[in-house]
Amino acid sequence: MVDVLVAETSVMESRVAAMSFRAIVAGWLVATGIAVLLYVGGMAMGFSAFNAWNAHASAKGIGIGTAIWMVLTWIVSLWLGGMFASWYAAHDDRTIGSLHGATVWGLSVSVAFLWLALGLGAMHREAAPMHAGMGPPPADAGMPAGPAPGALAAGGDGSLAVLQADVQARLTTHDRPTADQIVAALLAGNDNMAANLFAAVNRTSAADGAGIVAAIAADTQAAQLDAKRRADQLAHNAATVLWIGFASLLLGLLAAALGGWVGAHHIGRIYHLRRFENSAARPLRR
Repeated sequence: MVDVLVAETSVMESRVAAMSFRAIVAGWLVATGIAVLLYVGGMAMGFSAFNAWNAHASAKGIGIGTAIWMVLTWIVSLWLGGMFASWYAAHDDRTIGSLHGATVWGLSVSVAFLWLALGLGAMHREAAPMHAGMGPPPADAGMPAGPAPGALAAGGDGSLAVLQADVQARLTTHDRPTADQIVAALLAGNDNMAANLFAAVNRTSAADGAGIVAAIAADTQAAQLDAKRRADQLAHNAATVLWIGFASLLLGLLAAALGGWVGAHHIGRIYHLRRFENSAARPLRR
């Protein structure tokens, strides 16, 4: 007589949770509301801490505090938004909860960049007609014209403005567009072009134009150094802003995903008196 052993197998089946777009939108709205609340609170604290008698130190402290506050606001708002999205989905699947949080982050980033692009586009459209309708004011025939608006915008009231005023003073016509071209040539190191422009406008020889360029060589060198310092500072500030933005986005993604995970993990505490979808596995006998 032969004993036959029959193996019994069981298959674990679990209900797969689905992504809920309504939960994602709800989490995004919560994250946006909390971000606005924290931003307004940060602005209120910044204006309260500003000291007009020590404006430089106050501005520096407010700038650093603003960067830190923006990162913290982004993290906290997305954490709570991802957690609320998991609660709204009412499912204890932690993986789906993390996906809800990450999707809330993606929606927040997309809307923020869309809003920023629309705002910059509106500012550009408003500024274009204004610049088109504002021409340089006519210069008095007996007095040298002042520095050109473009030069003042680029160099402020420093060495670049001094060079612009010096160039205009040495032009017989005090032509601002020509002065801008000469200044650009001098800053680029193209002294021959600047000398030829001086000679053409003043109707003198090329040697006289070269003499004018040599006479203002000190102002040219100072303006070149100032322009390089400004460019270096601008690049440093841009890099700082970009790194802060990168850190905010990365930490926001991690916070949103972790918030969604925590929300799904503690879903039983939110719905302890109500029913919610349970992903616990149950065996099927075969």
